[in-house]
Amino acid sequence: MMAPIIGVKCYGFDWMTRLGLDERSAARLMASHGVDWALIQNTMDPLPTSGVAQVQPAHYDERRFRDELRNHGIKTYESTAVFFQPDMVAAEPDLRPVADDGSPMEMFDWYLGVSPHSRDYLARRVELMERVVATHDPDGVFLVFIRFPGFWEGWTPRVARDQIHDYGFAPGSTRRFAEDTGIDLPDADPATVARVVLAEHMAEWVRWKCDVVTDAAAQLAEAARRARPGTETLINGLAFPRADRGDLGREVLGQDLGAISGVAEHVETMIYHQILGRDTDAWVAEVVEDLRPRVAGTLLPSLQTSVAYTEPPHHTAGRAAELPPSEVVDVLRSVARTAADGVTVYHWTDIADEEINGDGVMAAGLRAYKEGSL
Repeated sequence: MMAPIIGVKCYGFDWMTRLGLDERSAARLMASHGVDWALIQNTMDPLPTSGVAQVQPAHYDERRFRDELRNHGIKTYESTAVFFQPDMVAAEPDLRPVADDGSPMEMFDWYLGVSPHSRDYLARRVELMERVVATHDPDGVFLVFIRFPGFWEGWTPRVARDQIHDYGFAPGSTRRFAEDTGIDLPDADPATVARVVLAEHMAEWVRWKCDVVTDAAAQLAEAARRARPGTETLINGLAFPRADRGDLGREVLGQDLGAISGVAEHVETMIYHQILGRDTDAWVAEVVEDLRPRVAGTLLPSLQTSVAYTEPPHHTAGRAAELPPSEVVDVLRSVARTAADGVTVYHWTDIADEEINGDGVMAAGLRAYKEGSL
């Protein structure tokens, strides 16, 4: 039996600015944790600031970091924020998402999504992907925000389905839906069009959104392979089982991980239990059991390593205010009992920090997981 894969999200730079590590010492420490894949970012396609500060230090050398990771046997995955580019939304109004009540999406904390309908926007992302892979020669690419817009982090179990908006109703989005499907829609305001679509064409609407997202993933994966044959694709996926409030992943976000696994070798699913206000063991099992029969390739639950979204403006009902390292290991233990192929970790700096400045509980848990002794 093969050892489980451990991938770490390392696209912030606290490991350098706060912990004082350089590229070599970071790669060495990462390898000691049993890490197989590092999910990183680059200056050609920088990640917009999200829950992690993304500004690269002046003394950071991205070529040296990649070389050090590879020297320590760690594969590199270049990350790209597919449908999360707030500056582009500000510059191109057609890309701004519109909700089912007709209201345009506004920036919430750090988040403002891109409506995925624009073929021109996707063509630019595809061209950029090809250049990034040609430049950095990675083992793989990591497609994040590969979905229709929505701040899913706020959808704890206490949030009812009718409180969750579908932000797929930008005028350009519904025009493309009508063109692609041949369905006649009224020449009306977005709220009216949304009422008609959701009442009369829900099945077609969900299928179309999922097709748009899956096609985007396929085009980006193919661009990566054109630049470097053999480049693999990892998808950043949501952890909403189909029975959760009406299949939120497909119906609201247009993300069908089963379909996407047909164009990407690897799928992760963000089991961020503290963010989503979930208990650990039973819910981890539910997520994996829902996805395992549908995901054709590698399935990697992604676990969080530090507490998040406990301060305004976030809705905190049902969300724990703390996340001790021992609880992270409990989640890892829950994953070990499933049919998952490994894990990804959000984010590696927390593991490094706790080992350097704390008791190293999470690092020890990762090593035990890798060895099969957890």
